[in-house]
Amino acid sequence: MGKVKSLIDREEEFAGQDGSVSYKPPKSIFIALLAATTFILIVVGFLFWYIPAVGLNNIHPSLPLIFGIIVLTLILFISTAAFAVTIAVTNGKDIFRSYRLRGILIKFFLPLMVMLGGILKIPRIKIEQSFIDVNNQLVRAMGRVLRPENVLILMPHCIQYVNCKIKVTQDIRNCAACGMCEIKDLLGIMTEFGIDIYVLTGGTIARRKVYEKRPDVIVAVACERDLTSGIQDAYPIPVMGIVNKRPQGYCIGTGVDVSMVRDAIRGVIGRA
Repeated sequence: MGKVKSLIDREEEFAGQDGSVSYKPPKSIFIALLAATTFILIVVGFLFWYIPAVGLNNIHPSLPLIFGIIVLTLILFISTAAFAVTIAVTNGKDIFRSYRLRGILIKFFLPLMVMLGGILKIPRIKIEQSFIDVNNQLVRAMGRVLRPENVLILMPHCIQYVNCKIKVTQDIRNCAACGMCEIKDLLGIMTEFGIDIYVLTGGTIARRKVYEKRPDVIVAVACERDLTSGIQDAYPIPVMGIVNKRPQGYCIGTGVDVSMVRDAIRGVIGRA
């Protein structure tokens, strides 16, 4: 029987996988898609005004102007929102309180950007990585300092050592701290900050936990796809997303950079 490999050993052997790319959030992709989406919306808005305006003029000469003001207001609002988010992303400073625009970004821009990215053959995972990074930046920009008990930490069950016989999805404290996965380090974070951490088996359980705890902010670890959908589902609750490590591929033997979890917690509870 061969030697059992630790997560560190598996990470050292990791040479990439199909459907995954290194986690290097390219903000340029996000900004380019945001700009392209905004431009398309402006063109569509103009056509949306121009074509009916011909018919409206036959009803009353003032109707094209009134309709044009309404369309122009919407276009200016969308353009201003895109500009504010872009400035916050590029400068790292929330000059225009752009965190208030998270809803527009999550519910309106993101689906359009994913659609446009599909047309332009941009890998969806890169768009999701970029979105997660921008979302985290906007959450940090909220500047809220929360009590530890109002922070919810969610981990995927695949973070547990694949051959472990102990069930930690009921209670992470059941962990034997063998060190074969990062559950042991997460136990240390629980003690350090006095925050409960939950290891969950799926999105339905995660949504139930959010409903039960009603946190002020969530720190979640998952793959790009699950983080993106989780951020959308949890809105308006802010979510700090941390992309997992996948030395064996998706959903098995995954890991997490524990220092990123610790930094995310410190960021929301105001401890340096």
